[in-house]
Amino acid sequence: MPDAATLQQVEPTAASEVADLLRRADTQGQAVVVCGNRTKARWGVPPQRADVVLSLKRLNAPIEHSAGDLIVTAPAGATLADINALLAGERQWLPLDPWAGDHCTVGGLIATNDSGPRRHRYGAPRDLLIGVEFALANGCLAKGGGRVVKNVAGYDIGRLLCGSFGTLAVITSATFKLSPKPPASRTVVVRTRSEAEARALLIAITQSPLTPSAAEVAWPDTRCLLRFETTVAAAEQQAAVLTRLAAHHGATAEILTETEEKPCWERHATSVRRHAGTLLRVGVLPVDLPKLLTALQSLASESGLRVVAIGRALLGAVLVHVDGDHAQTAALVGQLRTRLKSANGHVSVLATDPEVAHATPRWDEVGNPAVQQLMRAVKAQFDPRGTLCPGGGPGGLT
Repeated sequence: MPDAATLQQVEPTAASEVADLLRRADTQGQAVVVCGNRTKARWGVPPQRADVVLSLKRLNAPIEHSAGDLIVTAPAGATLADINALLAGERQWLPLDPWAGDHCTVGGLIATNDSGPRRHRYGAPRDLLIGVEFALANGCLAKGGGRVVKNVAGYDIGRLLCGSFGTLAVITSATFKLSPKPPASRTVVVRTRSEAEARALLIAITQSPLTPSAAEVAWPDTRCLLRFETTVAAAEQQAAVLTRLAAHHGATAEILTETEEKPCWERHATSVRRHAGTLLRVGVLPVDLPKLLTALQSLASESGLRVVAIGRALLGAVLVHVDGDHAQTAALVGQLRTRLKSANGHVSVLATDPEVAHATPRWDEVGNPAVQQLMRAVKAQFDPRGTLCPGGGPGGLT
């Protein structure tokens, strides 16, 4: 993200103001970069140029809650904390726990498709999004999807915008489907003696009737965190079953109550939530997760870098934080990509220092020429003059 102090910054309070700004910028050939609360300001590729910073943090009201339909419509500047505070009165919630915490905005959630441990049960933003309103670079306001859960009308524009990093359109509001707030929660911390033991236990969990809302792995601690959010009786019963299952596989387990588990999950998140170093998003098949952890152990040992990884143990989605020498970090990213290529894994550099960014691509190869041509065509349709975050998308194509 460019330094706002050196650029023109505007903070509209209505979608019409966003559209007017984009229309003027597009006509004048200005490049626009969008932000919210800047919780992920280091994420993605810096734009090739920028003239205007469009901050949506004041586009934060009203939040419209339809409790009977289990949906909420919120403007792009509303935070996850704002939304869930409003929903709490009806014992409902938007069950997202992104990397950036509950101060991230709706627009930022969608633009980066940022998710956390509860993705295991509830999905990422793209899975909960049912409607989106947005402003195109030419100043037109448009919408996709609707305000009902069972909506099949039109193209799924919302999913296209998820993970687009502000390169296609400016999100002005979004509608999400909600869930009832569970009355109780228990977390089981499982410690294994080896990655092979952890793999066997995770396989056993997938074959069991257990229904965790989160199933996380933490490395190099060789530890798993599983959370059960349901009724009191069901949460306690599932925690007890998991404890016995862990013992059967030679692991130790500790059950945390609601007062104990909050700091545990906060420590888990902050292990990779840092404002320096390099943050990677790695995707592998769940069965190849041990291969990833083995590769990290080997590369960290060889390079002397400080490496910490957490992620969705049963989904194969992992965040890796690397801290240390810049040249060694860039080499680690390249070697990790090479090792995972045969397993169809991918490595994205979400955030890093300029020295590392110059030495290694932020994104993996975006696909064959046909895929690249399709991506260029989509960008040209949405933003033909390259007004929105030019060069800030995957592979620099958008």
